[in-house]
Amino acid sequence: AVVSTQSTGDENLTEEQMEIREKAGLIRKEKAIIRHKHRLNKHRNRTPMSERVIRKKQGVKRARSVSNVAGDVAMEVDSKFQTKKIKPGRDVSGLRDEKQVKAVRILKKRSQIKMNQFGRAGEADRHIAAKLPKHLFSGKRGAGKTQRR
Repeated sequence: AVVSTQSTGDENLTEEQMEIREKAGLIRKEKAIIRHKHRLNKHRNRTPMSERVIRKKQGVKRARSVSNVAGDVAMEVDSKFQTKKIKPGRDVSGLRDEKQVKAVRILKKRSQIKMNQFGRAGEADRHIAAKLPKHLFSGKRGAGKTQRR
């Protein structure tokens, strides 16, 4: 048996190679930590939420900017996560007051009555017609039409 005279390799390395090995070891440790964190968070039974949604739920508001106006007077701009104004519905937009809204709703109901009466589907209306009625398409092969069916 031949015994090699080479050592494990640490004695023959230069300082530069030692630094590279140390850095590689640190990188491996960091990657292992990242993998471990991922495995801990992997099997949670809830949908993932973005950070913005989480902050919104917690009530954290982010001010866009604070600007100085005329020296020491500070003016805050509205926060990013402020609630929007509720717009009136399409059935109400363009009407002056509540009285007009009530009148329009009454007219709408009255105009709908006749349409509803005629729009009811009875049992006869619930029939599904055949796409290819058998009595029209069965046995219709005329003389001289054998090559085109």
